[in-house]
Amino acid sequence: MPKYKMRGNELFDDHGHKTATLRGDSIFDDHGHKCATIRTNDIFDDHGHKIATIRGTDVYDDHGRKINTIDKVKKEIDGAIGGVSVVAFWLLFIR
Repeated sequence: MPKYKMRGNELFDDHGHKTATLRGDSIFDDHGHKCATIRTNDIFDDHGHKIATIRGTDVYDDHGRKINTIDKVKKEIDGAIGGVSVVAFWLLFIR
């Protein structure tokens, strides 16, 4: 059973505590601090450095190495719908 759940644009842990929120193209942690920005198929950290890219159904790190697939990420997050935003949640808060 997944330890994390999606409800709308929010990610919750297995205790029901909000871990992160997606607002527009930005992801914020539970304290409201911006953690990442999504631009098309790329995920950038809060300093503007690329941390991941989605190509097809595969997830690649900033060095171009495959680190996961979207399907495997969705299995770790109950109720996950979408692609790049779910991968960003996984990359920043679960991995």
